[in-house]
Formats: sequence, C-alpha cells, structure tokens
Amino acid sequence: AGDALSAALPGMAGMVALTAEQQSELTALQSQLRTINTKLSTLDAEAARVDELPRGHADRSPSPPPIYDVMGIRKNTRAVRWRERYSNDRQDVLENIMDLNPAMRPAGWKRRQRTRKIRIPIEEHPNYNFIGLIIGPRGKTQKELE
Repeated sequence: AGDALSAALPGMAGMVALTAEQQSELTALQSQLRTINTKLSTLDAEAARVDELPRGHADRSPSPPPIYDVMGIRKNTRAVRWRERYSNDRQDVLENIMDLNPAMRPAGWKRRQRTRKIRIPIEEHPNYNFIGLIIGPRGKTQKELE
C-alpha cells in the first residue's frame, strides 16, 4: 500500500504492514517499553535512594502502613510497590504493541484477566436485593459478567 510502512524490527519475521500513524504509535510504545525496562533494572537502587531521604522530602511519597508476611518480612516495601506498578505498565505496553501488530504475539499468548472491585452501597440501600441483581435469574447476569 502507498501509505503503509513496513514495521521491520530486527529478528521479527512476518511483520504486517503498518500505516504511518500505526508506525509512529509503535515507535512511541517501544520507547515507553525501553523507559519502563530501564526503571525496572534500576529499581532497587532508586528505591534505596528514596528510602534514605528524610521524611517530608519532595521526592519521597508517603508509604502505606506496613504489611508483614508470616515470617515477619515486610511485603509492601517501596521497591515491591514500584516493581508491581512498572510490571503492570510493561504488560499494558506489550499488550498494546501486540494489538498493533498481531504477528508479534508469541504462540499460546493470552491477554491478562482484568479484575476490578466495585463497591456495593449496602449501607445506603439496606432493603435492596443486590445479590439478586448481580446473580440474576438462574445466574444469567453472573454468567454474562464472567
């Protein structure tokens, strides 16, 4: 096609032709991915640097209350929280890249299952049957949500 560009990346055979807009989006996503990978590789040193800053410093965000496992080891350190956030961001960018170019998907790859908590206002509406609304007649609504 005239406006289609080949998204030839090293080692990526079978690439589909992308439009100029898709190519620029792919380049931006790859840049984001490189930034996230860099942050992940320097995460422990950066978290240690921020932990050394005095409380109330502009670069130091407030930490949530500590959570400990059964061995007494803290589970929600700054490094753990950052690693989880950057890993989720990385996965989002990879999914966007694979949506742009399906040829980049590895065999057997599946999208992440997304979950989201929704608050049910039981206190405000104590007489309303929320469970019946969620499950529906014979579980129809619940099956549709799955």
